[in-house]
Amino acid sequence: MKDNPFKIQEGSVRDNDVGGFTSGREVGDHLDLKFLDKASRLGKFFDNKKIRNLLLIFSLFIFILLARSFYLQVIKGNDFRNIAEGNRIRSDIIPANRGLIHDRFGNLLVKNVSYFFLYLTPELLPTDESAKQELLNNIVETIGMEREDLDTKIEESNSEEKFLVYESLAYEDAIKLMVMSDRYPALQVSYESRRQYFPDLGLSHTLGYLGSVTEEDINEIYHYHDRIGKTGIELTYESILKGDNGVRQVEIDALFREKNIIAFKEPLDGTDIVLTIDSKAQEQLHNILSRNSRANSKPKMAAIVLDVSDGGILAISSLPEYDNNIFTTVLNTEDYDKIINDPNTPLLNRTIAGTYPLGSVFKTVVASAALEEQLIDERFTVNSTGGVAIGNSFFPDWRGKGHGLTNIYWALADSVNTYFYTIGGGNNQWLDLGLGVERIVDYAKRFGLGKLSGIDLNSEAPGFLPNRAWKQETFEERWFLGDTYNLAIGQGYLTATPLQGLMLMSYFANNGEVYIPHLIKEVKYEDSTEIYQPSIALTNIISSDNVDIIRRSLRDTVRIGTAQSMQSVPVQVAGKTGTAQFRRDKAPHSWFAGFAPYNDPKIAIIVLAEEGGDIGLAVTIARQFMEWYFSQ
Repeated sequence: MKDNPFKIQEGSVRDNDVGGFTSGREVGDHLDLKFLDKASRLGKFFDNKKIRNLLLIFSLFIFILLARSFYLQVIKGNDFRNIAEGNRIRSDIIPANRGLIHDRFGNLLVKNVSYFFLYLTPELLPTDESAKQELLNNIVETIGMEREDLDTKIEESNSEEKFLVYESLAYEDAIKLMVMSDRYPALQVSYESRRQYFPDLGLSHTLGYLGSVTEEDINEIYHYHDRIGKTGIELTYESILKGDNGVRQVEIDALFREKNIIAFKEPLDGTDIVLTIDSKAQEQLHNILSRNSRANSKPKMAAIVLDVSDGGILAISSLPEYDNNIFTTVLNTEDYDKIINDPNTPLLNRTIAGTYPLGSVFKTVVASAALEEQLIDERFTVNSTGGVAIGNSFFPDWRGKGHGLTNIYWALADSVNTYFYTIGGGNNQWLDLGLGVERIVDYAKRFGLGKLSGIDLNSEAPGFLPNRAWKQETFEERWFLGDTYNLAIGQGYLTATPLQGLMLMSYFANNGEVYIPHLIKEVKYEDSTEIYQPSIALTNIISSDNVDIIRRSLRDTVRIGTAQSMQSVPVQVAGKTGTAQFRRDKAPHSWFAGFAPYNDPKIAIIVLAEEGGDIGLAVTIARQFMEWYFSQ
């Protein structure tokens, strides 16, 4: 066998680098070194630090997935479940009936009447444009609505929320729309109650009205389509009259058609209330006021009758009035604009928010102050010769030749200005005599003027009592003696509401006590009746002897003074007339405040005829009411 020329002898290897041979051991050593070098480099690539980093990144990734899963399934699970349920469940609000309002004898002053209502959900309108337009045209043709008005409502609405299209649908129209709603889930016809008021009673300002909720009102109690009290008793006792709405949950299919009722919560009706109002007296007062308003072309008037024993309002009326029924249905813009633009401001409740100079009714305050401060007594007299001259100014009596020698009885009975000029600010005979503005204002405050009475109606005005500092700040002019003279006869800067004038008269009617005027009498809960407890508003202002002097003076007003026509009333009446000038180019306001029967007073009354003149219009109205009231 030939030798293989490439055979390497055992135990040696060719060393190409040196051209010779090396031993087998040397070859092995050389190979081991190369292998170890590669292993070393691979170990460095997979060292412990890098492995830990990879594990950390992987763990973090797993943690994020688990956290997100926990958030979606546990934390937000209910929300997403509700969203999913919403795809097949619809919740319909069932409006509760509002509590009723009764007069003191149980007669209804307002009632609930049910109407058909049409709602529209823009989101559910047909996606096909021609079908959508056909539906909208059918709606406006059915209910007699302008298409532009419907388009505007759709544009202004939240596409996901249904909105009210029309209230008080005719029965035939409601049926047509119900049939239409079977094909078009965007439509919904419901049967709901709305308030209905009795315009003949003249209680629009007192009862107020309901209006749509605002964004600020919406919460767990009020929903988008609820009505809420905006003014009057409806506002004051909103929380009592408002019921608790019910809810009906309905399962619907993919076409929004009802399949099953899943849950149902009965609505809870609101609580009834009883007012102190006597509806017969209320209607009579309103009719007398309206009749005299028309006959004398005096559109602006106010009158209140009060039970002096507890402060309960028996009748209250403000002219011009408005029909609060226009607010119970879709507001007619034309009707609303007519009210808003009326120069006689029919929305103003003149009984509590109209402010006027009180005129001679205020003389009872000045007389009380002078007696209590012991500035005068019943024997003190002033000679009225027609007025008082101060410098270049002349302050007249209403009788040109004066009233003669005057004591406090005749001063109030015949409304003698000179007497009150004198005790209010002094005159040329008694320069140091006079209460002065500070004491007059102080007693006016004690009698409740210049502040709210606390009656349970909104928008009451406090009136205004002037003083030296106010005049200096407002007109940059000091307070003059003539200002005190004007204040002493209830004119000038002084203003008060008819209700404040009535409280003033009630003080003398009730022998030195006045209750906070109120309209609420009872709250009729389901299992009990809460009766209002009267609270004293004014007391101990002047002594009982001085109260008696003022009372006798007020009786003389009817017996021998400026209100002798009141003698036709079947019982003895006491009171005070007033004529208050406020602008040279306008007729003065006409006032009468009084009470009866004189020896055992049951009621007090006040009447204001704005710009009523000096013909005794307020006395005529009060007399006609008292003649009716005390003949019953």
